[in-house]
Amino acid sequence: MNGNSLTLATQITRHNLIDAFWQLYCKKTIEKITVTEVCALAGYNRSTFYVYFKDVYEILDEIENQVITADEFKSIILDQLLNNKDKKDLLKQLIQLFENNKNYLPVLLSEKGDPYFRQKLLKKLYPPLISFYPDLTKEEIQEIKYTMEYQSAAMLSTISKWYTNGKDIPLERFLELLFSITTNGIQKEFLKYMKL
Repeated sequence: MNGNSLTLATQITRHNLIDAFWQLYCKKTIEKITVTEVCALAGYNRSTFYVYFKDVYEILDEIENQVITADEFKSIILDQLLNNKDKKDLLKQLIQLFENNKNYLPVLLSEKGDPYFRQKLLKKLYPPLISFYPDLTKEEIQEIKYTMEYQSAAMLSTISKWYTNGKDIPLERFLELLFSITTNGIQKEFLKYMKL
């Protein structure tokens, strides 16, 4: 057996273990997933698992690191938002990012997912965003972080909920809703439903 086929076998085994873990993670929280369950589903023994991963948390970490790279968010947020490009286009690109990762993102950002995942994304985004403004004070840096915390919590959880609900509002209407809330605020959005 040459090195290439060994590498391919290694990749297949890793993939099968990750896939088995993900099938379980979609149904229950990580605290309830055991190495034994992952191995049984993937068709490997526990010793094989430990050749590739130290525990199930390491698999989750690997998935999260591969799902969205900081470069993807940087290209969307920094290029679109900071360069005053069309905000609707920014929202469409965020939806496309979810679509490209629809097997992972809605689950990772849901109530059953990793509560720290959004924070991990933000930690990747802070340095390039802050470097865009070279002369910030410590207070201004904190203000930017709070702004990103607020916006990311609202945007990512709303998009995730839309996926969890089976995209129960047509895409264009959903984009209009996100755009309206982002542009006009929540109060104005609720006012349009008032029957006066």
